[in-house]
Amino acid sequence: MSSLPTVLVYEFFSGGGFGEIPGGLAAEALGMLWALLVDFRRWGAVRTITALDPRFEERVPGLNRKTLPADEVLCAAPADAQQAYLHLLKRCDAALVVAPETNGILADLLQRAELAGAPLLCSNSSAASIAGDKAACTKLFRRAKLPNPKTRIAGFASARRLANQVGFPLVMKPLDGVGSEGVCRVDSDSDLPKSLALVRQTTTHDRILLQSYVTGVHVSVSLLISSGRSLLLSVNRQLIEEGLPFQYQGSQVPFDHPEGPDAVKIARSAVGLIPGLQGYVGVDLVIQEGTAQLIEINPRLTTSYVGLRQVSRINLARAMWEACLNGVLPGRVPLAGQVVIKKDDPETWGLRVSL
Repeated sequence: MSSLPTVLVYEFFSGGGFGEIPGGLAAEALGMLWALLVDFRRWGAVRTITALDPRFEERVPGLNRKTLPADEVLCAAPADAQQAYLHLLKRCDAALVVAPETNGILADLLQRAELAGAPLLCSNSSAASIAGDKAACTKLFRRAKLPNPKTRIAGFASARRLANQVGFPLVMKPLDGVGSEGVCRVDSDSDLPKSLALVRQTTTHDRILLQSYVTGVHVSVSLLISSGRSLLLSVNRQLIEEGLPFQYQGSQVPFDHPEGPDAVKIARSAVGLIPGLQGYVGVDLVIQEGTAQLIEINPRLTTSYVGLRQVSRINLARAMWEACLNGVLPGRVPLAGQVVIKKDDPETWGLRVSL
């Protein structure tokens, strides 16, 4: 029997957590799970366990329970997903959880891990709950005087009135969405009915966010956090097709921009507002000439990791272990080259399936 510590790498969608497979997020889910497992295996200092919904097998040709690079893969159909997760938690020495903030899913999974006594290689449940609430975050940003779009919180019934206060064009989004799901650019009053219907499909909340539309370049800042200290991993360009709704297509890693240092400064200030953020955290911003506007904090691994690991000269899985369990950040994270990853194109993931 192996004496190596066991890490549970759990990705919500591919682990059977969703009744109906979300087409737009399925490939991203597999990409992040696969990337993490490969990096832990290359490090070689831990063994990994995970869960895989049988419906996800062969969604990427050649990828199945036998070829997934984990030491043990538990079959977890939706009916068994919760029990499978709890079972795996009892058998691990640390857990890295990737899940959407929608409806409190991420915070709930993290809380279950905490109750099971599993040390986390990611943010804790309290931080995920705060960061996952875009309304709460907006208030934090304002109090800290960080630049962010004009924002109003509206009920579905009051959305039209408040939209006119914000002014068109504007962005409408759920309070707790993920992956651009339900995010809509609303150019005029006539777009409101369709936008409201789309947002309603992606949230169970009775309130939504209305934000002034910010022109500029969509970026994310990837940070590694330990004990309140943050280290820049990369600035990434988000490939987003704006519209009704927005479509996230992938990212360019890394991305150089004259306002990049300002975006990093704002991102680091933002994560400092939420205790309990640790490990890999992403911050979304829009870069404009002379400044950057803060959009939101993602208290978890993001799809940009799939590209970042390809250009990083250090093993990022090991870096997360050291940051979260030993309180150690690397001196720096050197990057070499640049990649563009497409969320629906596994050929861009930089991974290989061994059949």
